[in-house]
Amino acid sequence: MTALTSSIPTFDHDELIHSHPVPTVLIDRGGVILFVNAAAEQLCNVSRSAMVGRVVYDVIQMDRSYRQRMSDVATAALFAHRAEISVGGRRSIFVDMQMVPYGHSGHRILALVPATSDAELMGGAIGRSGRAAGAAASMLAHEIKNPLAGIKGAAQLLARKTDAGGERFTTLICAEVDRIATLIDQMEHFSRGQPIACTPINLYQPIHQAIETARVRQFTGVRFVEDFDPSLPMVHGNHDAMVQILLNLVTNACEALGGRDDGVVRIATAYRHGLSIDNGDGRGRIALPIEVSVSDNGPGVPADIRGDLFDPFVTTKREGRGLGLALVAKLARDMGGTVQHMRDGECTRFRVHLPVALKGQAA
Repeated sequence: MTALTSSIPTFDHDELIHSHPVPTVLIDRGGVILFVNAAAEQLCNVSRSAMVGRVVYDVIQMDRSYRQRMSDVATAALFAHRAEISVGGRRSIFVDMQMVPYGHSGHRILALVPATSDAELMGGAIGRSGRAAGAAASMLAHEIKNPLAGIKGAAQLLARKTDAGGERFTTLICAEVDRIATLIDQMEHFSRGQPIACTPINLYQPIHQAIETARVRQFTGVRFVEDFDPSLPMVHGNHDAMVQILLNLVTNACEALGGRDDGVVRIATAYRHGLSIDNGDGRGRIALPIEVSVSDNGPGVPADIRGDLFDPFVTTKREGRGLGLALVAKLARDMGGTVQHMRDGECTRFRVHLPVALKGQAA
């Protein structure tokens, strides 16, 4: 018996709970979140650092009766079938909610098991958004490439006859045409799920290219503000994909300002310690410390579409097609990163988080 007992392996219980596929939250007597596992982060679309220390029903919106029972220290256990909750600004989903006591200090474990249909939506929504955006772009690829070639040829002819000031714009036109043509080639593979090639990149090169392209469009009344961290390391990403992400976000921000004369679009970078995500690809948690954000002081996204903002064909623009943000989400995900939307005071902010390039990785 002794030999058999000694052969049983020991387990790291914290790691076991963290890796468990069921969204699990540990709360104290007052409902304050003490621990969140990776599945709960994915369900709520909020990082662990942003959840710990907050009251659970401020993060996970739920029926008043559930809130009251969770805040009641006398309620140790709770079981609810197909409870309707709202998380991370998304539309409501249904879960089987189970709360049980943990230890002797009044702590409780809360498990949220999505209903089958909702679980499928949660896991596949971004992927389907990306595939739909890619498929739509793939259909247009052939039609777009022909006029692009003509635009580049005309720009090259103009470059021969213009001065140094004009050459700046013809060079930009040619660079943008080449980038778009490359992007179209990628998006033809995009609909078949093939990943984009990532290498170490200097984040400020695509940022400046996107800003320069937006400036050329001369959005009336818009002032660009740059707030950069000069010490950022190289990023694991793709230059053209980053230009496309940033150009979409900057253009959306400019258009959201609607010609007002006090419009401000702020592009900022920062290094955020502690932010990580598990993409479910078997690599475990990946640190995403590099943040680039685009914000504007416009009216913001209507509340009724915030939860579906990165889905294809969702748009507030009268002539829009609703593919821009779906593509942004897809490209960020292909680089191992994420993109988030938030309303921050009087500003609308989109934040892209990316991994640092690995040491020794070829540029």
